[in-house]
Amino acid sequence: MSKKSEFYLQKGTIHNHLELLEMSESCLWFIDKNYTLLSFNRVYVNHMQQIANVVPNIGDKDIVLAFFPKDFSDGVLKMYQQALTGEVIKTMDKGFNEDGTETDVLMIFKPVYDDDDSILGVSCMRTDISEYLQIKNKLEEKENRIAEMLWQQSHLYRGPLSTAMGIVNLLIEETSNRTLSDVECRELVSAMKDKLIELDQVIRHISKE
Repeated sequence: MSKKSEFYLQKGTIHNHLELLEMSESCLWFIDKNYTLLSFNRVYVNHMQQIANVVPNIGDKDIVLAFFPKDFSDGVLKMYQQALTGEVIKTMDKGFNEDGTETDVLMIFKPVYDDDDSILGVSCMRTDISEYLQIKNKLEEKENRIAEMLWQQSHLYRGPLSTAMGIVNLLIEETSNRTLSDVECRELVSAMKDKLIELDQVIRHISKE
């Protein structure tokens, strides 16, 4: 491959990388081992402008470390340091939207390696997962309600079904021994019919719900 082709391939790869950054709705940024900003997307810029009132620039020290409250920035710094040792860090915590409202935030810090497997820096993502958690919680509540309903319905089935099965077993046992009179057999069959009708009513009721 010619030097010219390699140059344009490299430029194209960088362009595609930047396009992917801009397609994301999450804050994305990349820092080197000195916590210097090397790249970021527009979402990150907007977030930092509205939260910290700072416009980030390539080559600046990470905005969080430079302008955010110390207790928060110390936590982020610790995660940067862990990622720079090769760990992938994921954390879910409470954060704030641009309008000041509280939200659920997922943050991921991943080490970035060069061709020699040396760590160059950390790729970072911050994304609002409050909507996802709301949907997840609603689904879990619905599953719990369904499980409770099925448990309650199983008790409605179990009563008449157990009685009917008991009558069938008694009929089989006693008929083989020829110990039941015709009247007793009819009474047991009638009782079993009543329980089956009761079970049918339970099924019809549940199917209407």
